[in-house]
Amino acid sequence: MAPFLHQSVFKEQMKRRKNVEAKEIIKKDMEALYLGNLNTVEFNLNLPKKGKYGSEIIWKSGHERFLDSEGNVKRPPYGTGDRTISLWATFCAGGVTEEKEYKVCILEEKPQIVVESVEEPELEAQAGIQVYLPYVAVIYTRDGKTLVHRINWKEGAQRVYERVGNFREEGMLDGLDFPVFCKVTVKKEIQKAEKNTEPLVGYFDHGEAVLEEGSRFYTAQEEMQEFLLQMDDDRMLYNFREASGLDVKGAEPMTGWDAPECHLKGHTSGHYLSALALCYKAGGNKTIKEKACYMIEELGKCQDAFEKIPGIRKGFLSGYPEDQFDKLEEYTPYPEIWAPYYTLHKIFAGLLDCYEFAGIDQALEIAVKLGEWVYRRLSGLPREKRMKMWGMYIAGEYGGMNDVMARLYRITGKKEFLETAGYFDNEKLFLPMEKGIDALENLHANQHIPQVIGAMEIFRASGEKRYYDIASYFWKAVTESHLYTIGGTGENEMFHGPGCIGNLLTKHTAESCASYNMLKLTKELYRYENKKEMMDYYERTMTNHILGGREHGATGETVYFMPLAPGFHKEFEHENSCCHGTGMESHFKYADMVYAYQGEKLFVNLFVKSRLEWKEAGITIRQKTEMEAPESVILEVESKREFPMYIRIPKWSREGRKIWMDSVEQNGWTEADGYIQMDVPEGRHEIRCLFPCGYYLEKTPDRPELHTLLYGPYVLAALSGDQNFLELDLDGQKAADEVRKTGLEFQYRDLTWKPLFDIEEEAFQVYWKKK
Repeated sequence: MAPFLHQSVFKEQMKRRKNVEAKEIIKKDMEALYLGNLNTVEFNLNLPKKGKYGSEIIWKSGHERFLDSEGNVKRPPYGTGDRTISLWATFCAGGVTEEKEYKVCILEEKPQIVVESVEEPELEAQAGIQVYLPYVAVIYTRDGKTLVHRINWKEGAQRVYERVGNFREEGMLDGLDFPVFCKVTVKKEIQKAEKNTEPLVGYFDHGEAVLEEGSRFYTAQEEMQEFLLQMDDDRMLYNFREASGLDVKGAEPMTGWDAPECHLKGHTSGHYLSALALCYKAGGNKTIKEKACYMIEELGKCQDAFEKIPGIRKGFLSGYPEDQFDKLEEYTPYPEIWAPYYTLHKIFAGLLDCYEFAGIDQALEIAVKLGEWVYRRLSGLPREKRMKMWGMYIAGEYGGMNDVMARLYRITGKKEFLETAGYFDNEKLFLPMEKGIDALENLHANQHIPQVIGAMEIFRASGEKRYYDIASYFWKAVTESHLYTIGGTGENEMFHGPGCIGNLLTKHTAESCASYNMLKLTKELYRYENKKEMMDYYERTMTNHILGGREHGATGETVYFMPLAPGFHKEFEHENSCCHGTGMESHFKYADMVYAYQGEKLFVNLFVKSRLEWKEAGITIRQKTEMEAPESVILEVESKREFPMYIRIPKWSREGRKIWMDSVEQNGWTEADGYIQMDVPEGRHEIRCLFPCGYYLEKTPDRPELHTLLYGPYVLAALSGDQNFLELDLDGQKAADEVRKTGLEFQYRDLTWKPLFDIEEEAFQVYWKKK
């Protein structure tokens, strides 16, 4: 009997071991499998039947009409809306099966355009100098839309006018039977309009201002630092080493958008470089600096190794070979390639951030070589080819390449880098913005915001006014007509018509990347405009979307979309997405815009626990504002001389503002341009500002019955899984009378409300119907 028992135990042990091995195979295959960006699907999906590590995969669709089990996609007709489909994969290995659900958003078909009229293009040309006719025109459709459409000119777009005078060129809208005419004014000489590039204000964004303990902003910063300290640098280098033929040093491959089979691999490593640099700037952690130095040193080795590979041009660096760039120039569509210049921008930005914020000189050396590679590649291409490349869906997305090339010019003074920045001019976006026309509908939001940041950087480098005008109008258009109450923009990653908010409340609202980039743009514009309204927007978005979009704990994760449809909850995907990348950076930027200066003037723009050391002026400030009491702004000031201080009056503040200095109420202050203005005497002083704070509602422009409830700077969400809009008899006064506030938790009758940054797993409603 004993041998029999022994044999049965042995068999059971073997069975368990096989099950463990099978589960490990399935786990690896689940992690390794990447289907592409499932948020905006237009093409058939490649659904493999076998996993990389050996498991069998069976597919099942939740809606065969739009997506079948073979991956064939049929897009919904235009006007019926996008469809989010459940797609299940059953992984089988060694008798073990596990199921994983994927959510696939299939975009509706593009509209059939009926043109009502065209904004006639105009062009100024210099006699004897080659020019190009406009690539696009602004069109007005019969159903009331303002769009941008490509033009096909008779005899092509290239022209040389030998004499001064007025000319009229004729073309047709691409694919439409509609004529377009361009008025060309030829002059003997043309002077580009310029604008002074001297900023109105400067920032304390190189470590002079830091967060202090005791706020959710500080917690977010510290937890993201903890996440970075846990990261395996060799894994972040895996794609670069493999592509350049170097030893991967035993590192595991990246997953998600950086998986070996994914054509965007390398983008997260670029974000990681920026995150390390910004983290070091924010807190001075030496281990973080060491990690950044190691990454840069090893990337330098990869760049040198690429140079020795036949067919790779000098200076190239990426997470894959150069062939993706070759294919783009052949107009190869997504998903065969995936935005090679977008990935390159992330790497470039990471290099420049490591140079600027972490002081790593080798990072600049690598960036210069890479910049020269970009210049040599693009300078040989005709303009028509570049315009067609940049106009390709996803494949031609280039992030902020114009931004990093102009930034590289400002650092090095090499003119070819500024010229290269101009190669990325996207007329489809820039032309209507320059004319002050909101034609953003149907444009991918986060594809285009970085391009506008690049326009600002070109302005800073060149003084050319048109680039400033483009950026200024774009910011105005987005913030006035395309924002959700949390400051985010875009639905399903796309801009829609001006004022279309209430009709676009879905689970795919407000991509985190878009807010990350809108805050970058706001920072650049405020530098020149010093308008307090810009800081109102900055506060709203930073607090409610950026802080509100992170996963609590040291997971490093951020929501892709902030779901504003009723009854949904935040989803954290852990797949190295674009929003994961920008999320690694965002939480080290909270202190950057708290303070600013103009000559001797000090501006206090954001109310966050922080410390400022303005050494040149001999001024130290500790801000002790508590998030639970946003109405009470407390500043401990120490100065070697009297100085003027300007404190932003927040948009949410009511009348009855007061100021105390050293517990004595002050009368000698004024209000102007949205700021409290006062002179702070020499010495140590405590200044306390009262900004009366209360409840108020905001409604959507297209559905006036839909409202949101806010308290001071905080958008409040009702904890509710009901996927129908709550119907509430509520206004600001009723909230003041009936809502019970405990810390930052609010109770209205049987509903609990919280700011989004205090919500993680619960379902919620931000928008609701007012009775």
